[in-house]
Amino acid sequence: MIYDKAHDLAQALKLSEEYRSFLTAKEALSGDTEAQNMVRVFLAKKMEVEYEVLGGKGEDQAKMEQLRRMYDLLAHKSKAREFLEAHARFQRIMADVSKIIGEAVAGGLDIFAKG
Repeated sequence: MIYDKAHDLAQALKLSEEYRSFLTAKEALSGDTEAQNMVRVFLAKKMEVEYEVLGGKGEDQAKMEQLRRMYDLLAHKSKAREFLEAHARFQRIMADVSKIIGEAVAGGLDIFAKG
Protein backbone atom coordinates (compact mmCIF):
# COMPACT_ATOMS: atom_id res chain seq x y z
CA MET A 1 0.00 0.00 0.00
CA ILE A 2 2.72 2.52 0.95
CA TYR A 3 4.64 1.77 -2.25
CA ASP A 4 1.52 2.30 -4.30
CA LYS A 5 1.12 5.74 -2.72
CA ALA A 6 4.78 6.51 -3.42
CA HIS A 7 4.28 5.58 -7.06
CA ASP A 8 1.13 7.73 -7.17
CA LEU A 9 3.10 10.65 -5.77
CA ALA A 10 5.89 10.09 -8.29
CA GLN A 11 3.36 10.08 -11.11
CA ALA A 12 1.70 13.25 -9.80
CA LEU A 13 5.09 14.96 -9.69
CA LYS A 14 5.89 13.87 -13.24
CA LEU A 15 2.56 15.27 -14.46
CA SER A 16 2.83 18.53 -12.54
CA GLU A 17 3.04 21.81 -14.40
CA GLU A 18 6.22 22.65 -12.49
CA TYR A 19 8.00 19.50 -13.62
CA ARG A 20 6.84 19.84 -17.24
CA SER A 21 7.99 23.48 -17.26
CA PHE A 22 11.32 22.40 -15.81
CA LEU A 23 11.80 19.78 -18.54
CA THR A 24 10.85 22.27 -21.25
CA ALA A 25 13.32 24.83 -19.89
CA LYS A 26 16.01 22.16 -19.59
CA GLU A 27 15.50 21.14 -23.21
CA ALA A 28 15.65 24.76 -24.38
CA LEU A 29 18.83 25.32 -22.38
CA SER A 30 20.49 22.27 -23.91
CA GLY A 31 20.55 24.12 -27.24
CA ASP A 32 22.77 26.87 -25.81
CA THR A 33 26.07 25.34 -24.72
CA GLU A 34 27.47 28.56 -23.28
CA ALA A 35 24.40 29.23 -21.13
CA GLN A 36 24.26 25.56 -20.10
CA ASN A 37 27.87 25.67 -18.88
CA MET A 38 27.26 28.93 -17.03
CA VAL A 39 24.23 27.41 -15.30
CA ARG A 40 26.24 24.33 -14.31
CA VAL A 41 28.99 26.46 -12.77
CA PHE A 42 26.44 28.66 -11.00
CA LEU A 43 24.52 25.72 -9.52
CA ALA A 44 27.73 24.01 -8.39
CA LYS A 45 28.92 27.20 -6.68
CA LYS A 46 25.48 27.72 -5.12
CA MET A 47 25.52 24.17 -3.75
CA GLU A 48 29.02 24.69 -2.37
CA VAL A 49 27.92 27.82 -0.52
CA GLU A 50 24.78 26.12 0.81
CA TYR A 51 26.81 23.15 2.12
CA GLU A 52 29.22 25.49 3.86
CA VAL A 53 26.33 27.29 5.57
CA LEU A 54 24.73 23.97 6.58
CA GLY A 55 28.09 22.78 7.84
CA GLY A 56 28.24 25.70 10.23
CA LYS A 57 30.82 27.83 8.45
CA GLY A 58 28.40 30.71 8.14
CA GLU A 59 27.67 32.83 5.12
CA ASP A 60 30.76 33.98 3.21
CA GLN A 61 29.86 37.45 1.92
CA ALA A 62 32.44 37.32 -0.88
CA LYS A 63 31.01 34.05 -2.18
CA MET A 64 27.48 35.38 -1.87
CA GLU A 65 28.47 38.43 -3.92
CA GLN A 66 30.10 36.17 -6.50
CA LEU A 67 26.85 34.17 -6.73
CA ARG A 68 24.84 37.36 -7.15
CA ARG A 69 27.10 38.53 -9.98
CA MET A 70 26.91 35.11 -11.64
CA TYR A 71 23.11 35.18 -11.40
CA ASP A 72 23.00 38.70 -12.83
CA LEU A 73 24.94 37.49 -15.87
CA LEU A 74 22.66 34.49 -16.26
CA ALA A 75 19.54 36.64 -15.95
CA HIS A 76 20.48 38.33 -19.23
CA LYS A 77 20.33 34.99 -21.04
CA SER A 78 16.65 34.14 -21.35
CA LYS A 79 17.13 30.37 -21.63
CA ALA A 80 19.34 30.30 -18.54
CA ARG A 81 17.01 32.55 -16.56
CA GLU A 82 13.94 30.49 -17.52
CA PHE A 83 15.74 27.28 -16.58
CA LEU A 84 16.81 28.62 -13.18
CA GLU A 85 13.30 29.89 -12.46
CA ALA A 86 11.72 26.56 -13.47
CA HIS A 87 14.38 24.67 -11.50
CA ALA A 88 13.65 26.75 -8.39
CA ARG A 89 9.88 26.21 -8.67
CA PHE A 90 10.29 22.44 -9.01
CA GLN A 91 12.89 22.27 -6.22
CA ARG A 92 10.45 24.15 -3.98
CA ILE A 93 7.77 21.51 -4.58
CA MET A 94 10.23 18.71 -3.88
CA ALA A 95 11.32 20.42 -0.64
CA ASP A 96 7.69 20.95 0.41
CA VAL A 97 6.82 17.30 -0.24
CA SER A 98 9.88 16.16 1.69
CA LYS A 99 8.94 18.45 4.59
CA ILE A 100 5.36 17.16 4.66
CA ILE A 101 6.57 13.55 4.77
CA GLY A 102 9.22 14.35 7.37
CA GLU A 103 6.74 16.11 9.63
CA ALA A 104 4.32 13.18 9.34
CA VAL A 105 6.88 10.73 10.72
CA ALA A 106 8.86 13.07 12.98
CA GLY A 107 7.41 11.51 16.13
CA GLY A 108 9.02 8.17 15.31
CA LEU A 109 12.37 9.75 14.63
CA ASP A 110 12.72 11.57 17.94
CA ILE A 111 14.74 8.77 19.54
CA PHE A 112 17.79 11.00 19.22
CA ALA A 113 16.08 14.04 20.73
CA LYS A 114 17.58 15.33 23.93
CA GLY A 115 15.34 14.55 26.85
